[in-house]
Amino acid sequence: MNRRDFLKALGLTSAGLALNATSIATVLGQAPSSSFAPANRDPINHILNRITYGATPDLYDHVKSIGINAFIEEQLNPDAIDDSDIDNRVAEYDTTYLSTAEIVEQYQGMGLGPILLQLVSVKILRSRYANRQLFERMADFWSDHFHIYVGKNPSGFFKPVDERMVIRAHALDTFPNMLRTSAHSPAMLVYLDNAQSEKSHPNENYARELLELHTLGVDGGYTEDDVKAVARAFTGWSINRPRGSVIQRGEPGEFIFRPAMHDQTEKMLLGHNLPAGNGKADGDAILDLLAEHPATARFISTKLARRFISDFPPDSIVDTLTQTYLQTDGDIKRMMRTLLNSEEFWVAPPKFKRPFEYTMSLLRAVDYQEKAQRGFRRLMRDALEAMGQMPYLWPAPNGYPDVGNYWMNNLLPRWNMTVATMTESRAGEPNLSRLEEIVRDAGVSGDDNATIQYVAHYLLGHDLSNEALEIVSSFIGNYPTEQQAQAGVALLMASPSFQFK
Repeated sequence: MNRRDFLKALGLTSAGLALNATSIATVLGQAPSSSFAPANRDPINHILNRITYGATPDLYDHVKSIGINAFIEEQLNPDAIDDSDIDNRVAEYDTTYLSTAEIVEQYQGMGLGPILLQLVSVKILRSRYANRQLFERMADFWSDHFHIYVGKNPSGFFKPVDERMVIRAHALDTFPNMLRTSAHSPAMLVYLDNAQSEKSHPNENYARELLELHTLGVDGGYTEDDVKAVARAFTGWSINRPRGSVIQRGEPGEFIFRPAMHDQTEKMLLGHNLPAGNGKADGDAILDLLAEHPATARFISTKLARRFISDFPPDSIVDTLTQTYLQTDGDIKRMMRTLLNSEEFWVAPPKFKRPFEYTMSLLRAVDYQEKAQRGFRRLMRDALEAMGQMPYLWPAPNGYPDVGNYWMNNLLPRWNMTVATMTESRAGEPNLSRLEEIVRDAGVSGDDNATIQYVAHYLLGHDLSNEALEIVSSFIGNYPTEQQAQAGVALLMASPSFQFK
């Protein structure tokens, strides 16, 4: 295939693309392990892989034009970024703006399915199209940190407001503010059973997860007696519930403190005394204590470094982030600025993409054009379920795993999704004319290999080795001319290098 034919193919539809995961798996399986190994990326590709859901042709050009440092500051100030387009896109999903009472009234007879559908659809839209990409990445991080399994009835009815008022309202705010808001969230109180906790039978679920997962960490120095003290402190922290057509004080789904259910006796937590008779202030004092604790600062710093740098982040960056937390009262934006400007971030090893981010990076890379909404939803549902990361459905309170080893042994569904992305169907089709444009605008000249290298560099962030280039050229040569571009892009996006960020 000559260069002209390749460029021509880039602009054609993918109807009849004879690709399948088996053919891709065969080629990648037979290739020497070093052929498509993850490699250091160019700085633009690196920042896009780490703080967005993947490069798009337009975004790559934007970062190239304003510079990486300017892009980081732009993303750290999302309020200054125009995202009216995505706001309009999600406005049709009413759970994004309804109160809990309105959601209960409108959806209680339908079960949790429609609510989960809206939550996932909105998350996909925002991840694909939002200009505030770092903000969406942070919302995803905190949604895992303060994870709520929507399959536990009735948690799903409360989750949309939690997503709006806890996760998104504080994604780049301060951790103490987010922690306090989460503790008052009806979704969290219902999910971890605190809404029923009373002085005669304190429920320890929320207390344990507050200490282990939300603040100090499992090695944070607390004891079983501390867990019991926290459980007693949060007795009476509950929600208003509808009883038939009669609504108790306030609207259903709102936080409410029930003094008669609260344990008013003295409590001791981590060596700090909580005097008797403090009522709701017991829980508030505990939240302040935990938010200011050095173990919390280190735990949050470790998790941020794990998400944005590596599965096993260096102590040096964890130490630096911990100090930033303690010096700024847990200012998330300032912690992220420290992280993104650190040497550790810029020399970070490749990190395996979790299924959701891998899927979004596929769609963004080829400017996937959705057709029938129903078909696209089915494609996303089947793919994310097969890969094991349907948003909001991790059954444990610790959120989806953030280390590559958990996800690496399930590659076939990822390859299937790659092929589906590159194949025209009722769900949609790739807009490969955009790749044709960036190749043309770059003035790439020469033989076929120069064109393949340019597209590979855009997708992978680095040049192909001669060995890998030969494998791609040989692979696409097995297809008719009009299908070779799709085959080549699919192989590159299924390769180990694209599986990592």
